[in-house]
Amino acid sequence: MVERLQMVLSGEAVTLLADRALYWPARQRLIVADLHLGKGAVMRRAGIAVPSGGTRRDLARLTALLDVTRADSLWVLGDFLHAARSEGSDAAWQQFRQAHSQLAMAVVPGNHDRALDADAADVELIPDGTSDGPFNFRHAPGEPDGASGYTLCGHLHPVFKLPAMRAHPLFWIGDRCTVLPAFSLFTGGLRVDRRQVLGSVLCNGGDLLKLE
Repeated sequence: MVERLQMVLSGEAVTLLADRALYWPARQRLIVADLHLGKGAVMRRAGIAVPSGGTRRDLARLTALLDVTRADSLWVLGDFLHAARSEGSDAAWQQFRQAHSQLAMAVVPGNHDRALDADAADVELIPDGTSDGPFNFRHAPGEPDGASGYTLCGHLHPVFKLPAMRAHPLFWIGDRCTVLPAFSLFTGGLRVDRRQVLGSVLCNGGDLLKLE
């Protein structure tokens, strides 16, 4: 069972999941950021020796979260791809998409998504800054012109290190914005300062820890 933590953001109940995802019960929507599909293939093409199978492992984790939450939709807050498409990552995604053919999927394009073909991936592209309920959905932190809602985003890959522990991914929660951790296991992270993490939540895939 994936550990979860119920929270209220901008007056709306949400659920943080230990495997780097947020669930919005009112919309039955699973929300993740920074999938970076195909990153390993890009690095191997560049001559960097990294293991294969990362994309399939990440999509298997995503399947498990969809099963747990019974979400009706999946939104990805940018960097759906890492860079150029590859045959392996395309095949893995198509297998995943066919297994979830009834699920509505949408992507807020990120800075890595120049090669994303929404029709081929069978996802809807939605504009950066799309508003729904109290939330603005963006790839990176910041408010769209004229927006007054609470921002949910990704891009920064926040992590935090407690004493005698390695750094863990972080739901970086602020008064006006929550930055989701990068969903892909194969990513680096932005180390967040201790003075900035009050009320934020660490996650390691199995556990959640709220920082008081």
